[in-house]
Amino acid sequence: CATSFGVEKKKIKKTAYDLLTNDSGEDLPLMEEYLIGPDELTQSMRDAWSLRNNNKKPPENLSVGHLWLLPSDIHLSGAEIELSHKIGRETRLREALQPIIDQFDYIIIDTPPSLGLLSINAMCAANWVMVPVQAEYYALEGFSMLMNSIKMIQRRINRNLKIFGIAMTMVDARSKLSRHVCDEVNRKMPNKLFKTTIRRLVKVAEAPWSGAPTVLLNKPTNSGAGAGSLEYWTLSKEFHQRVTEMRREFGVNEDPRLLLERKNR
Repeated sequence: CATSFGVEKKKIKKTAYDLLTNDSGEDLPLMEEYLIGPDELTQSMRDAWSLRNNNKKPPENLSVGHLWLLPSDIHLSGAEIELSHKIGRETRLREALQPIIDQFDYIIIDTPPSLGLLSINAMCAANWVMVPVQAEYYALEGFSMLMNSIKMIQRRINRNLKIFGIAMTMVDARSKLSRHVCDEVNRKMPNKLFKTTIRRLVKVAEAPWSGAPTVLLNKPTNSGAGAGSLEYWTLSKEFHQRVTEMRREFGVNEDPRLLLERKNR
């Protein structure tokens, strides 16, 4: 979300809520009007870091070069009710993304944990679903419900929707429960589970307070503050490798513009 990059809420003029509920004309408004670009994200991160560190000069690696963000705020939670009586309520996000879809390597839609209209909009707009699953008991029940919802979307609205992969999060390797949940997910969806797992780490949870994601704040290391950064970078590379293999399998020949490298200056 925008606050993870230090963007102040009062400076956000247009959000995902405004985009999805806007009925000013026959067509949805232009997506470009709602996006926060890399220059603004970089400046927001650097300002937030300086503010929380006695106005020191921020690290050079606190920057993003090719990231565009559609922000949201607390009002998005009320969009479920407002969308319920609107025409084309399930496909509004897909319509808004269509004009810009070829301008990006990846368009990642972060959905709420509930299976309401917002999540349905996301699954109608997407070709692939990446499912993060917490290594906890009740997450298994939620996982089964999500799989049923995906099947329903596939049958009735979006036949192109497929499961891309499953990432285990909040993992505690010492816990028998964590291992059991990982095994159960792998049993239900063989060959979909990413090898990389994300542990439950305090430094990852603390990163938004500093105004930047942990992958930019901390150099990837095997221990300490950089452990979470390393895990997310490793997962990103595994994700990118899987995409590359799929493109090769389906005969998509294009040069990727995304380089998954962290520059430590």
